[in-house]
Amino acid sequence: MTSPVPAAPQAPRRMRTLWLIALVTAGPLVISAFLFFVIKPGGKPAYGTLVQPQRPVPDLQLRALDGRRVDLRKYDGYWLMVVAAPAACDKLCQSMLYAMRQFAMASGEDAYRVARIWLVTDDAPVNPGVLAPAAGTMVLRANPDALRRWLPLAAGENLAGPMWLVDPLGHLMLRFPAGFDRLRALDVFKKLLYNTQSWKPRHLVPLVLPAVVPNGSVR
Repeated sequence: MTSPVPAAPQAPRRMRTLWLIALVTAGPLVISAFLFFVIKPGGKPAYGTLVQPQRPVPDLQLRALDGRRVDLRKYDGYWLMVVAAPAACDKLCQSMLYAMRQFAMASGEDAYRVARIWLVTDDAPVNPGVLAPAAGTMVLRANPDALRRWLPLAAGENLAGPMWLVDPLGHLMLRFPAGFDRLRALDVFKKLLYNTQSWKPRHLVPLVLPAVVPNGSVR
């Protein structure tokens, strides 16, 4: 009489299923990033500096202008464009806010996947003259020391000047230097959006945007 063949262990099969689900979920984004950044000679982006290793968004203890706590880690699914500058927002700061707005407008039907972040590096009143032009930008107060620990800077570079990109999985991945070439940076950004079009988030957390009243103040 033939002995019954014992059933194969189920654990390896379950693990393979879990890995398959993970690959299907994150695969398009990972593969697109690989093709865009690694298959090029030297594994470098067409413009900007790749952050290596990628840095996850930490708890930065951010606050909106009305005092609400805001955690950027909740914004998975968005491409985050991040700049930092004092509340006075000089001409350089204003040009950065304008550049981010132009980037978002150029994103077309993918604009809903783009979030603009201005991290205010002091406690001074925010320049009311920039709030209307920066409409659609999340304005958050941040500790500059915490930002320096998270955001990579070139030698001699200050927080005010560069722009950083955080991918939809919540990793800091790319830095454009102070005084960056807007057209070249926009070209890179549009390619990133295009190469990740197949990765569509099921739900995006609404952004915390400042409400500007007619006299330019914030509520």
